[in-house]
Amino acid sequence: MIQIVKTIMPKALFYTVLIGSLLLTSCKQKENEVNDGTDQVDMSVLKKEIASRLRDYENNLRNGDSIALGAMYMEDAEIIPSTVGRENIVKAFGAMIRDGITGSSFKTVGLWGNDQLLVEEGTGEWSHESGQVVGRGRYLLVWQKDNGEWKILRDTWFPEKTD
Repeated sequence: MIQIVKTIMPKALFYTVLIGSLLLTSCKQKENEVNDGTDQVDMSVLKKEIASRLRDYENNLRNGDSIALGAMYMEDAEIIPSTVGRENIVKAFGAMIRDGITGSSFKTVGLWGNDQLLVEEGTGEWSHESGQVVGRGRYLLVWQKDNGEWKILRDTWFPEKTD
């Protein structure tokens, strides 16, 4: 019995190390293939797509359509820090619209990512239906492609200090 263990153990160890090495090597090659930059994304096209989505956002707010605004967000989206899920996002926009905030204007200042996931930095403002600006600031949005359409996965707003 001891002789069998002495014969089998070195072979088993050899094959375990061999298989592990092959797996690690193939994973490393796959990682390099993904990150080697050969699948460059045309950021100018993505910027135009996001600009179009921002205009949709502004139009939906102007039209007082909280359902259409909510549909621009992924089902599991978050408006950080406290609004989680599309249903709650629709309710939050409904409350804003009832308060008369139906104007907005957004401008992208930075965009990073690929054709499936983008991070957008921008500046913007919110305004009352009378035209009075009620808030200015910066924002970060994480956009994710969902069935060929860009939707917001994460949203956060950093208001300007008014001191």
